[in-house]
Amino acid sequence: MPWKETHAVSERHHLVDLVVHHGIAISEAARSLGISRKTAHKWLSRYDKCGRAALMDQSRARHTQSHATPIEIRDLLIALRKETGVGPRQLLWKVRRLMPLAQLPAVSTVSSILIRAGLIESKSRKRRDPDLRGPDGSYRAGTRPNEQWTVDFKGQFRLGDRSLCYPLTIQDDATRFVLCVDGYDSISTNGVIASFRRVFREHGIPDRIHSDNGSPFASTGIGRLSRVSVQWMRQGIEVCRSRVGHPQDNPRHERMHRTLKSQTARPPSATARAQQRRFTNFVRWMNEERGHEGIGMRAPCEMYASSLREWRERPDEVEYPGSWEVRRVRQGGEIKFQGTHLFLSTALAGEAVGLTEIDEGIWRVCFRNSVLCFVNTRLDTPTVIAEPPDEEVAEYNQ
Repeated sequence: MPWKETHAVSERHHLVDLVVHHGIAISEAARSLGISRKTAHKWLSRYDKCGRAALMDQSRARHTQSHATPIEIRDLLIALRKETGVGPRQLLWKVRRLMPLAQLPAVSTVSSILIRAGLIESKSRKRRDPDLRGPDGSYRAGTRPNEQWTVDFKGQFRLGDRSLCYPLTIQDDATRFVLCVDGYDSISTNGVIASFRRVFREHGIPDRIHSDNGSPFASTGIGRLSRVSVQWMRQGIEVCRSRVGHPQDNPRHERMHRTLKSQTARPPSATARAQQRRFTNFVRWMNEERGHEGIGMRAPCEMYASSLREWRERPDEVEYPGSWEVRRVRQGGEIKFQGTHLFLSTALAGEAVGLTEIDEGIWRVCFRNSVLCFVNTRLDTPTVIAEPPDEEVAEYNQ
């Protein structure tokens, strides 16, 4: 015969039946059920006040919570979330600026408040890759203002008048200071050069600029040079690029693009002029009114300062060592060397390049501080090559 299974609630009902309906003494009923008389009196008293519903299990949560979030702060968090759409950390940052002396809840508590209010969904945390560099070391994070700027075109979208908008974005990598968001109707080289000239005049020159491999920042030619990258190099700026097909090599810029899209393109404006006003307001909001987790929940304007390196309309002509051969690139992108016309890049038209012999018949071609390619004169006709042909020459070049 199986054991008889019981439940605390059914035992309470049994206690009431024994005492109230069968007239059994409380002490005897308690003894038969294996409980104390105090416990029996407690449940019978609850039955007298509220009936059988009082015999159900009740919550043991405290009626008062000394550390509960005040109603006014909870309502402010919910209102700010509806107004701005930012996350828990950003909400706390805003409330702290509005109420610097208030006792604010933890980030997890703010998340719980927003979840209960139906303003966000509970999501599992994704593991972050702690290493921001690619296997080839292609991404070098900026550690101080103007050490590295990042640039990209946010994916195009259609405005209300059905025209296309291509937002050009420039950001200081270390401080997250947004230097520019300009909307263009195409990814034209002239527009990018004009935006950079304006930013250079206002904020100075960075040490290096990081971009992807797309037009107009790079090309498929020698050194991936483009008119834009040559303009940067003429100012003494180091040019670095992401690996092909690896947007994660520019993580901070991609994260800014996600915020840009949610704040300015959903839904888009009716015209290009109205959309540009939203971009301008976004730049001010990102730089002055939004705290960034990566910089200790501070606003970028609190950390960024313009570069001491000034933009020069006419940079100084580069000087190569006296032992080098110097050639001026023609309008067609070629140079004349040892009686042969060698094509380099039309982006270098008018610029001087230097050639130095690193081994018998092998010449290294440089533009300012960058190695562009090599020239092999061991052949019947001098030929431009990407890498030196011999292992010992390659090691020497490194």
